Amino acid sequence: MRQKNETEIILKQWVRVVLLIVVIAIMIASIVSIVKGLNPAKAGQEELYSYNYNSNLDYKVYLKDNSFFTTPYIGMNKQYIASLIDHIDVDTSYTFQSTKELDYSYNYEIVATAKGLYQNTDGQDVELWSKSYPIANQANQSGSGKTFTIDKTVSLDYNQYNQIMTDFRNQYGLSLDARVDLAMNINVTAGLKGESEKGLQDTNTIALEIPLLQQTISIKPNYVNHGNNTIYSEAKAEENINIPLVAIGAVVLVISLITFKILVKSLLAVTRKSEYVLALNKILKEYADIIAETHNMPDIDKYDIINVKNFNDLVDVEEELHSPILYFEVKENYESIFLIINNNTLYKFTLRESDFDHFSKLKD
Repeated sequence: MRQKNETEIILKQWVRVVLLIVVIAIMIASIVSIVKGLNPAKAGQEELYSYNYNSNLDYKVYLKDNSFFTTPYIGMNKQYIASLIDHIDVDTSYTFQSTKELDYSYNYEIVATAKGLYQNTDGQDVELWSKSYPIANQANQSGSGKTFTIDKTVSLDYNQYNQIMTDFRNQYGLSLDARVDLAMNINVTAGLKGESEKGLQDTNTIALEIPLLQQTISIKPNYVNHGNNTIYSEAKAEENINIPLVAIGAVVLVISLITFKILVKSLLAVTRKSEYVLALNKILKEYADIIAETHNMPDIDKYDIINVKNFNDLVDVEEELHSPILYFEVKENYESIFLIINNNTLYKFTLRESDFDHFSKLKD
């Protein structure tokens, strides 16, 4: 009994699947090409220059006359007795440096901000009240070059702000924390020397947080010591749509769509054929002892034909009549007929490739 070879059919199926994946990839690439062609890309940015800055802060806590400390002040990063503090001198320094000559301008302001604080249920400080007091400022200063430096020393009257927050607490009967923040805010604008465009806009803050309403305090600096950045030219859009890219993408897309349709139709056909061959091979293998293959189709018109719905029904007839099942292949990989002839009666089962069409057929 000859068995149908489904290996070749399955191989063809996998080849078509791989081709289908390739075609889909080409379709995606062509769509991307069309989109890029219709939306001109921006020209690459050019690095103009880079810059860095260094911030620094130093302070001295000057003391009231007392019989315990022999020096007039205490330096940074110490613990201080609040009732002995007279004033705090703060030195701030800011240095800007660029890799190229710039036209620049800068200004700064130094502000002391008294703040009343309380802790919420999460243990975080929440600002209840604040007021800012100007200490010093510098109007716009302009210049050219690669570097400039700002140095400024100010004196903070600690007792003035401590008294402000004491009065606030007593007036409203609140239990709160307080501090005064001394901040130097620096604003820088710059561009390449001789050019009107100012691509650099930078703001930096150098600050101290100084506790109030406490017996002893520690002062906390709050700023970034060093930073850097790079300035690039603005990206410019290309003026024209890339017509060749759009045209090539469109042609490839059309061709790939046509190929996609052909491959899908072919894949569905091969899938049906593969299922048909598997079903036929199963019948020929399991019932080889009762099936006889014939190369000549009997003249079935002279018999009374009974069409059975499935092969098992034909097997039941064979068991009852003890007549062999004749097998004839009408069209290879597409249609086979199984027959039992008993006197003038012919029992017939037809296996077709179209019986395995589980997909919607594509219309031409």
